[in-house]
Amino acid sequence: MSARVVVSVLLVWALAACSLGAAEAAPVEEFPRAAGAVAEARTDVAEVAAPVVRAVQASTTAVVVPVVVALQEAVQGLVPPERGTDAWPALSPAAVALIVRWEVGSQALYTRRYQSPIWPGGASGVTWGIGYDGGHQTRQQILLDWTALAAVERLQATAGITGQAAQPMVRRLGDVRVPFGLASDVFAAASLPRYHASARRAFGVGGFDALPADAKGALVSLVYNRGASMTGPARAEMRAIRDVCLPGSDLRCIAAEIRQMCRLWRGTNLEAGLCGRREDEAGLAERAR
Repeated sequence: MSARVVVSVLLVWALAACSLGAAEAAPVEEFPRAAGAVAEARTDVAEVAAPVVRAVQASTTAVVVPVVVALQEAVQGLVPPERGTDAWPALSPAAVALIVRWEVGSQALYTRRYQSPIWPGGASGVTWGIGYDGGHQTRQQILLDWTALAAVERLQATAGITGQAAQPMVRRLGDVRVPFGLASDVFAAASLPRYHASARRAFGVGGFDALPADAKGALVSLVYNRGASMTGPARAEMRAIRDVCLPGSDLRCIAAEIRQMCRLWRGTNLEAGLCGRREDEAGLAERAR
C-alpha cells in the first residue's frame, strides 16, 4: 500500500469525524499498519492536511483543526515524528534574521513580551518561542521539540486548539517562561527545517532549489507566516510564484507576486504588519544573487 493511500484513508477518516461523534469515528486500530508506507507518509501529512484546514471558513476552523491534528496524531502513533530531517543550510543569515525580526522583533523585545505563551488572535493557537503555534502541532511533536522545557507537558495540552478556544489557555500558562536561548534552539533545530521542507514541497523542488539562498529564504518566511496551501483565491499569488516565476528563476516576478499579496489585508488592522513583512520578503528576493 502506497504512502499516499495511507494518507488518503486517514484523511477521509478525519473529515468524516467532523460530522460524526467521537464514539462513531473509526478506531485507529482498523487502519492499515504498513509501517514503511506510514513512515513515508509522515512527512506528507501536514501538506495533505494544510489545504483542508486553510480552505474552511474561520467559523469552522475550531472544528476542523482538532480533527486534522488527530489525523497527525494517528500517523505519529504508528511512526513517531522526527525533530528535523531536511538539511536547510541554503537558508541565508539574512532570511533567518528577517523571520526572527517579524516573529519576535529582537531578543530584548522577546524577553519583555514573548517569554510566556500568547494567543496572536484569529485562527492561531497558543504560541510561544519564535512563532511556534502549539495549536497546529501534535502532542508528540511538542514533546519532541520542547523536551528541554520543564513545562512541556502543560504545553502539550495546546495541541489542536485554535481560535477563541485558545485564548483562555494562555491565562492558565501565564507562569510558563521560555528562555530566548531555548526558543532559538528549537527554531533552528525544529521549526526552520520543517518550514524549509514545507516551502520546498509547496513551490516545487526543482524550481525552489535553483533559487539563490536569499530568495529561498523569502519563500520560507512566506510559508512560515502564511502556511503552504495553494488552494483558493487568497493563494493566487502563491500559485503564480510556483507556476510562473520559479520555472525561470525570475526574482523580480517572485517579488512582485509577494507584494501583490498585500491586497488581502488592505484596510484592515493587519495591513501595516503583514504588508510590511511582505515588502521585506519581496526586497530580499529581488536583491538575491
